Amino acid sequence: MKNLLIVTGFLISATFSFSQEIDSRILKNKGKEAEKIYEYNKNSYYYLLFELDHSYEVVSKNSLSREQRNSIRKDIVFTDSDKMNIGTSNFNFYDFGIKLSKSERQYIQLDKERVVVFYAIPEITKAFTTSPSNTK
Repeated sequence: MKNLLIVTGFLISATFSFSQEIDSRILKNKGKEAEKIYEYNKNSYYYLLFELDHSYEVVSKNSLSREQRNSIRKDIVFTDSDKMNIGTSNFNFYDFGIKLSKSERQYIQLDKERVVVFYAIPEITKAFTTSPSNTK
């Protein structure tokens, strides 16, 4: 009985500490699958983290071409607190229903003068291959 309690306590503490190491955004986006990815495929986990932190940039609206300005999505509105999180490890674009495109960049109005540009998946993958986050 004592051994069972020790093993149970160990498993609970291991699970708790294990979950604490996983970025909360990935846990929110992937659920239980995040734990499996973290445990069995660290490079995939690092890719997901890289994607959250490096798949976008904020640019001046004036720096965009006419075609790019015409493709700005206006269906997503960022609050002031959302705007403060952009560029930090707290920003989770999945919270806004933003899904990265396989073929093209996406442009979302941030405010009157700035736009958030989300890269296409192939661009992110290419950047990840030369990133120090890539463990392969």
